[in-house]
Amino acid sequence: MAKPWDDDRDHDRSTSLAAVLSGRGVVDEDRDTNGWGTVSLQVRPDRGQVCFTYFVRGVEDPENINVYVGRRGDPNSDADIVAELRDSGSWGSGCRQVGPRTAWAMVRSPGRYNVQVDGEDGAIRGQLRWNDQDHDW
Repeated sequence: MAKPWDDDRDHDRSTSLAAVLSGRGVVDEDRDTNGWGTVSLQVRPDRGQVCFTYFVRGVEDPENINVYVGRRGDPNSDADIVAELRDSGSWGSGCRQVGPRTAWAMVRSPGRYNVQVDGEDGAIRGQLRWNDQDHDW
């Protein structure tokens, strides 16, 4: 059976995604109006891997730094978690396995995914976008 990326000659190339995080995008939860941050992802569909670097500021006790499947305006739930980046911390980096199909879906339609960080005063969130010269940011 063909894999979803078989028709794409760039399937083994790393794709850069990014999001700017703020309280404005949070849905059906308390928003942290002072918090902000950024996240950068390197997605490798051939490896089913997402590597990340993030930092947040103004968020009291940041925790549950996760990638969710969810468009702008969709509430997040634990069932929507694609990758648990970190349990806590105002900055971090690493890599997580998400599977080739999920990684490919993230590369093809990053706006269907968001990153959210929970904090004591509320959450911050941002929708993923392409972050390279091959796509419009």
